[in-house]
Amino acid sequence: MPPPIVAPFIFPQLPQSWFIGHMRRALTEIQYMVQSHSLDLIIETRDARMPLTSINPAFERLLEQQAGGKFGPNAGVGATKRLIVYNKADLAQECFQEPIRKALWKTGQQEVIFTDSRADGEVKRLLRSAIRLAKRPLDGPEDRITMLVAGMPNVGKSSILNALRRVGVKKGKAASTSSEPGHTRRLSTVIKIATSPPVYIHDTPGIMVPFLGRGVSGQEAALKLALTGGIKESLFEGDILAEYLLWRLRIRAEMQDQGWSNEDLLESLALPSTTPLAPLSDFFEALAQRLSAMKKGGIPDADFAGRWLVQAFRDGKLGRWTLDGLGRGGEAVDDHRELAREEIVEDEEGEKETIVTMGERTERRTSYLTGDKQVETATEAITPSSVSSVPSSPSTDNSLTIESLSRPFPKSFNPAPTSPPTPLDKPVINHVTSHLSLLAAQASQLDLQSSHQAKKAQKVQQAKIRDFKRKSHEVTRLKPTSFKDFAGKNGGGGNGGFRGGAGGGFKSPMLGKARGPVGKGLSSGRRRKYRRSG
Repeated sequence: MPPPIVAPFIFPQLPQSWFIGHMRRALTEIQYMVQSHSLDLIIETRDARMPLTSINPAFERLLEQQAGGKFGPNAGVGATKRLIVYNKADLAQECFQEPIRKALWKTGQQEVIFTDSRADGEVKRLLRSAIRLAKRPLDGPEDRITMLVAGMPNVGKSSILNALRRVGVKKGKAASTSSEPGHTRRLSTVIKIATSPPVYIHDTPGIMVPFLGRGVSGQEAALKLALTGGIKESLFEGDILAEYLLWRLRIRAEMQDQGWSNEDLLESLALPSTTPLAPLSDFFEALAQRLSAMKKGGIPDADFAGRWLVQAFRDGKLGRWTLDGLGRGGEAVDDHRELAREEIVEDEEGEKETIVTMGERTERRTSYLTGDKQVETATEAITPSSVSSVPSSPSTDNSLTIESLSRPFPKSFNPAPTSPPTPLDKPVINHVTSHLSLLAAQASQLDLQSSHQAKKAQKVQQAKIRDFKRKSHEVTRLKPTSFKDFAGKNGGGGNGGFRGGAGGGFKSPMLGKARGPVGKGLSSGRRRKYRRSG
């Protein structure tokens, strides 16, 4: 029996930004290092479960501007290069790796690696690629190759650095790690990860998007980042994370995404097959009873069950799953695009307001990963014949040494994907291309101030406006008490000007000296001020 059609998700009011002071400071430090040409390579780390949501448009704009347009693996000597690393690939759906790599290669971001920082074979492949990209002639024995690992909070930057150090120089952890976002607060000192050639790397704080976006897209991005640990859960009220996660899991079962079903969910949670998934309170109470999480009086602790479900997703207990839709649907923004209806209403005062209402869903959701749905073969996919000259490398190579990592590399290196075309290539490439175009438009409008700096600047601007209004109000109240007639009428200069001496001219009015309008409405302190100034 097919699962029931799941109603659209209703979002509460959610934070649209978490861009605090140390993130702005880290952006400034990275900008200075790129400007001073003190970096040979930037390893940009992203979350494989959110290949598009974990892209920071502010970071993209900053690096491209400061590098003078020379950004990428084929940039000239001395220009900062970049290697994109999708970490936690063991938690994401593997079928998306090659289509994403092809899509990013077509948009100019050639070097993309999917890795798991806990697997030494994959880390060695990453270290080899990083050294080959950053390798240059060294200027004397004191010169060295310098790298920097950057990305959004909690994507595994410090874990990548420790893994490179573990594989490269056979030493233990050098960077502190934590599951909480914002753990790293400062740019670290250089840490050695290879000897021949000498390679050192910096760790950086996680840099969040200054503004996640308006409407459903921004709200859903905030929830996805919070689910993967990129935003502090304390910014969200109640069990909104667990409710959204359960809603997405039910949508995945409705779409039969790679054969996923509600039975798979209940089995992974060790719950009976008769456990209800709706309403949400019944499901979380059943999960709390299974976990023996009870409050006083034997009441199931649904809050604990919700937190446990979120942590189970982060640990991979619910199977490999990519949160980003990548054109296959199953997200709240897809429902909003299909079912939302906007209506402009006018209130009693004549002000217009746009009201958005959601219609009811009557058709079952499907995607190109639905088992019984055919997907046409991608016609624009990259074929192996078009990249036959590209050197191939095994995905895992446990026999690597530091000497093999430093072998000369061809200048014409262009790491185009060599995998054969798949039915997923075309929809993924189209979706990634349109998303990157949207990010480019957002990046040009982003304010790179932290939320504290923005509030401070807003207060300063408001104070200036208040001061300007106060002074304007005082000027309108300050009327001169006596203007004398022209000099010809009252004597004095004969040039017809105002009285003011032998040459005529204007005599300043006697403000505040005589009683009259100038004294009304002013405090005694201001009256004394104008008397002294007269």
